[in-house]
Amino acid sequence: MTKEQLEAFRLAYAKSVKKCIKGKNKNGKNIAEQSDWVFFDRKLIQDLLDMTDPISGGLKLYFGQYDKENLDILPIDRKDRDDYIGRISIAIAAANKTEFGIIDLNDESKDSTTFKLSSGGSIENGGDLCPPGCNP
Repeated sequence: MTKEQLEAFRLAYAKSVKKCIKGKNKNGKNIAEQSDWVFFDRKLIQDLLDMTDPISGGLKLYFGQYDKENLDILPIDRKDRDDYIGRISIAIAAANKTEFGIIDLNDESKDSTTFKLSSGGSIENGGDLCPPGCNP
């Protein structure tokens, strides 16, 4: 997830849910019940943590919302991908606590190759979301 994609994801959230305006689903109807949880696997979390300082590092969690304009941040082969439209989710950023505040590694590094995951950065998105993918 790029910094620009993160901003678009957060903006969709700020325009609706953060202001208590219901998200709209793929058919333009209000989401009656919002997201319950998001699952990220251990490897992704560990890979992000491994990028951070062992003492001052951690993870910053950003709230966001999927809409038709930012749905491309989800894998194209994701089952029920369109059902994520209007749903709240979380993006995770590797971050370090500094004298200037808690700084995402993408903001800290001038060398864009220093902090890279397979998706291309130190910010990750695309966890399994409930709904639509709730366990029985």
